[in-house]
Amino acid sequence: MKQILLYNHSGCENKGCEAIVRSTASLLQEAQIVLASNSPEVDRKAGIREVFRIISPTISPLSPLRLINSVGYRLGQRRETEVTRRYSPVIQEGNRSDLCLSIGGDTYCYGWQEHMHYINRHIRTPKVLWSCSIDPDRLDSRMMEDLSAYERIYARESLTYEAMRDKRLPVFLSRDPAFRLEMQSVQMPERWVKNGTIGINLSPLALFCAENSQVVLNAFIYVIEMLLRETGHSIALIPHVTWSHDDDREALGRLQESFAGNERVFMVPSGWTAGQYKTLVSGLRMLITARTHLSIAGYSTGVPTLVIGYSVKARGIARDLFGQEDGHLLQVQQMQSEKELASAVSQLMLREDRERAHLQQVLPEYLKPLDAAVRQMLS
Repeated sequence: MKQILLYNHSGCENKGCEAIVRSTASLLQEAQIVLASNSPEVDRKAGIREVFRIISPTISPLSPLRLINSVGYRLGQRRETEVTRRYSPVIQEGNRSDLCLSIGGDTYCYGWQEHMHYINRHIRTPKVLWSCSIDPDRLDSRMMEDLSAYERIYARESLTYEAMRDKRLPVFLSRDPAFRLEMQSVQMPERWVKNGTIGINLSPLALFCAENSQVVLNAFIYVIEMLLRETGHSIALIPHVTWSHDDDREALGRLQESFAGNERVFMVPSGWTAGQYKTLVSGLRMLITARTHLSIAGYSTGVPTLVIGYSVKARGIARDLFGQEDGHLLQVQQMQSEKELASAVSQLMLREDRERAHLQQVLPEYLKPLDAAVRQMLS
C-alpha cells in the first residue's frame, strides 16, 4: 500500500484545515495516510480517524537537537541547518513516504514561507502542492524557486491556475477537496430551525483586511437588523476558526453583544467537527460568510451563499461556480458603506431558488477535475 504524507497542516482549530485533511484522506483511502500536524494533540482529540498516524513536524522541546540548535545559533550556524534540524521529523517521514502532499492551501497567500522552502529542499520524495491558492502578485522569483520544488501543483480555482500556467509551473486545475467532505450527525442548537435559520460568519482576519473595519462590522449589524425585521428567521453566528491569534468568536461576539437579549440571535458551539458544521449549514436558508471553507460547505450543499472575501481563493471559486464574482462576493477591502452588504443579501434572497438550482446543476461537472486529480495521485 502506498504511503502518502500530508504536511503543512495547521490543526483542527481551523475547520477549513480540518475539512481539507478529512476529505483528502477519504479521497485517498486506498493509500496509508500519515498527517504531520502543527497541533497533533488537538487533531487527535478532534477524532481524525481518516488517517493512519498523526505526527508533529518539529522536534520535541525536550530533544537534544534543541540544545544543539541553540548552541549552533550562538556559533553562527547556517539558517538552513537550524530550520531543517527543527523540522527533521517531517523531512524524515517525507523521505520514507511514496508521495508528499503539502495541504496548507492558503500558505503561499501570505508571502514567503522560509520553513517550507527548506523542508521542500530536503524531502527527496515527489512532492505535490495540493488545493492551493496564490495571489498572482506574489509569484516573484523567490516564490517561483520554492514552487518549482513540486512535481505537480493543483490549483483549486482558475485565477491561481491561470497565473501559475503563465509562469510555466507544473500546474493542474482541481477543486478544493472540502467540497467532498462528508457530513456528520450533530445535535442542533435549541434555536436552530431547519430552513428557518440564516447563518452569519465574520472573522478577525476579514476585519483586519478591511480598509475600515468599523464599516464592515456596522454592515453586519445592519444586515442582521434587516433580517430580524423582514423575516421570522433565527440568526446563527457560526465560528469556523478558533485559533488564539485569529478567533472568529471575537468578531462574532461583538455582533452578539449588539443583539443581547434577542433570542433569535445565537452563537453556534465552537467544539464541533468540520463535518458537523457542514450538516448545520446544509439546513440553512442562506449563508453570509467571511471564511472560505464555510462558503464551500454552503456551495456543496446547495445553500445560497454570499461571501465577504479578502483573498484570491474566494474570488476564484465564485467565478468558477457562477461565471462571475458580482452578486456572489463582496471584497472586504472595497466595502465603503454599511448598506452594501444588506443590498447584496436582499438580491440573493430574490434569486435564492435559482441559486439552489444552479448549484445542483453545476456541481457534478465542477468537481470532475478534483476526481481526476485523485486518480492521478493514486496511479
